[in-house]
Amino acid sequence: MTVHSHTELKAIYRYGYIIFAILASAYFFVYFHRLTVSVIGSDIVEEVGGTIGGLSSAYFWTYTAMQIPSGILADRFGPRKATALFLSVAALGSFITSVGDSFEMMVIGKMLIAAGMAVVYIPLMKIISVWFKKDSFPQLTGITIAVGNIGAIAAAAPLSMLSDQMGWREVFLMLGIVTTILAILCALFVRDHPHRKGFRAIEEVTGMDTDDETDGKLPALKGLRIVFSSGRAFWMLALAYMLIYGTIMAFQGTWVKTYFDNAYSFGVAVIWLITSIGVGKILSTILVGFLTGKGVIRSKRNAMIGGVACFTAIWGIIWVFAGSIDNYLFWFVITFLFGFFGGFMTLSFTQVKECFPTAISGTAVSSMNIFLFLGASICATITDVIIGRDYSLENFSVMWQIMFIFSVIALVFVFLSVERKQIA
Repeated sequence: MTVHSHTELKAIYRYGYIIFAILASAYFFVYFHRLTVSVIGSDIVEEVGGTIGGLSSAYFWTYTAMQIPSGILADRFGPRKATALFLSVAALGSFITSVGDSFEMMVIGKMLIAAGMAVVYIPLMKIISVWFKKDSFPQLTGITIAVGNIGAIAAAAPLSMLSDQMGWREVFLMLGIVTTILAILCALFVRDHPHRKGFRAIEEVTGMDTDDETDGKLPALKGLRIVFSSGRAFWMLALAYMLIYGTIMAFQGTWVKTYFDNAYSFGVAVIWLITSIGVGKILSTILVGFLTGKGVIRSKRNAMIGGVACFTAIWGIIWVFAGSIDNYLFWFVITFLFGFFGGFMTLSFTQVKECFPTAISGTAVSSMNIFLFLGASICATITDVIIGRDYSLENFSVMWQIMFIFSVIALVFVFLSVERKQIA
């Protein structure tokens, strides 16, 4: 690489990190919003009626429906326009939630928040693909997921304390203001490609393979056909993560606080059990991203098999010992390990992305994402039917058994998946 190219690469990276910081900050609030139902959902339904599962279902079904559109928007119209517009939609949903006086208004607010926040992750993945070298993708993806999980941690103890002090309506008012600011920052600073700032494409500067141009475009339907016709390269991981993420959101994103509040006598310390899940996921996503980028993890598939096997074992413990072992430290370790081993499936995004050209990277990743949130939607709906407003141990035990079965099936799918080197 020439001196000129090295200087240009540093300039590209400098601005790329500015964009990354803005969109990663938005992703922090994606997770924060996602877990508000788990922490303050009981306060909302107590005031306006409805069910916790109903609120969670409204969020996840909307988020799911937006996954393919978010990838198309990122690929065809660019991350800048997509994020600025849809973060504004999320801000509107937050404002509606802050003033709504009925369960129907809460549902509308949740749906708008979900629709807006759904168009953050895919544009961010697109930005990473075009502003950074390929070997940066695992690390930056890991950092992104870690930032999201910091948002999840903030939506545990800090959100609970903030809601106690301010009230949940004021929390959503504040979220609306912050999200509006993020939308403005996206419009002002996000640029879809280095060309938009007068730089050469990253592959030109670094000498990457020129048959995979970072600003290349393919028709949306063609991109979807390529992804969906790729066989085990896509489908096994899509179905596996659908089940894994569905069980994670059933526990972490919807019922964990309600479950521990009703099955045990841990009091306010329950909030730290929720926090431990997020901490575990942060550590594992950063760790697997770092080890993959350094070449220590040579087979993403094998790493995921090990992680999902352990995750399945944790679900077995949650189910078998539901309502027993009244020991806080035991459950703190279990919730931490739940988050830690649940984080291994983030490798699936890198594995799937590597199987497709960069021109449809947004479509490929969003196609994965739709299955994640389809799983979350299905599990939220199932749990709402099982639990409703009857928080009995028997109901929770049945629900945890179903989640354990789902994780076993997911392990089989991961085992059947293939990596790019296997395809080649």
